[in-house]
Amino acid sequence: MEGATSKNYKHAEEDEAAVLAMAACSSYMLPMTLNAAVELDLFEIIAGAGDGAHLSASDVASRLTTAADGAAVVLGSMMQLLAANSLLTCSVDVLADGGVERRYGLSPAGKFFAKDEGGASLCQSLSFTTRVAGGALGFSVKDLVLFLVREGGNYMFERMYVKSFYELITRDVETGKLFNDSMGAHSAIVMKKVVKTYRGFEGLSRLVDVGGGGGSTLDAIVSEYPSIHGVNFDLPHVVNTAPSYNNIEHIGGDMFLEVPKGDAILLKNILHNWGDEHCVNILKCCYKSMPNEGKLIVMDYILPNTTQTDVHAKYASQMNLTMKILVGGKERTEDEFQGMATAAGFVEFKVVCSVYGIWIMEFIKLV
Repeated sequence: MEGATSKNYKHAEEDEAAVLAMAACSSYMLPMTLNAAVELDLFEIIAGAGDGAHLSASDVASRLTTAADGAAVVLGSMMQLLAANSLLTCSVDVLADGGVERRYGLSPAGKFFAKDEGGASLCQSLSFTTRVAGGALGFSVKDLVLFLVREGGNYMFERMYVKSFYELITRDVETGKLFNDSMGAHSAIVMKKVVKTYRGFEGLSRLVDVGGGGGSTLDAIVSEYPSIHGVNFDLPHVVNTAPSYNNIEHIGGDMFLEVPKGDAILLKNILHNWGDEHCVNILKCCYKSMPNEGKLIVMDYILPNTTQTDVHAKYASQMNLTMKILVGGKERTEDEFQGMATAAGFVEFKVVCSVYGIWIMEFIKLV
């Protein structure tokens, strides 16, 4: 094409499709590079340079405690890949000799890999998922997917590996710590936004968090709404080691049998661990423990009814397969959530808002 350059060349549709397929073949480079960046504290180094700071690869190399000669060349390629995937921003400076120097800053997405004021970041989640995907627990994600497909698609993790996924985690001390750190950091990041976005906690007097673990989710809510008395409900061995929080009591039990009473009940990332029958059972137990006009607050991912390619749909689809193969659960569409709510006796269902890919829904009891 006469006069064409790489800047104005228009790619044909077939070219775009081929490159998309080829990029998928080398897609492993992004998580590997992201892991390396986290181990090198790259995001923390840029964050530590100040708000809005942009550093060159040489700047980053000079801040590393151990960096060989030529490290800046590799760092430059790493940072370019991260910028191409919107995890860093990039600006170009023209040098006196006519050359260029790329300088990189934290993008809105990249900021989540630098610690917030509470010390939380997504680095903990990345470390855990990398360890699991890397086979540290003695199983292959690919082999597990193939096994499930060939055996009819039913949950067979325990059949393949004798123990459940959660049992494997608790058996391995390092992985167990990574899992707890990952869940804690993820929850802290999400809940800090939730309490500022969702207004459904206003006016509540007694809120029960079912499957609340150590109680950090309730603590975030009660700290923002001190008039709420929080009840953290989980298995006895979980709450027995839970820390103390102001205005929060810990109660042990089984959510499939009975749930503590409250004018509102919270299920945060609980239902996607279970199949439909178990979920309806949980919802019925919650229904019984709520007064008329009581509110069940459900936080979970929502799958689109039709295939979508936006980042929210991709994330929900990744979580759907993750839950399916590891614990036998699944993510659901809005219609599926409403169907379960109706089956459990709830009259009113509504989707209220979304925070970082997690949707907040309300199931209302009316008798």
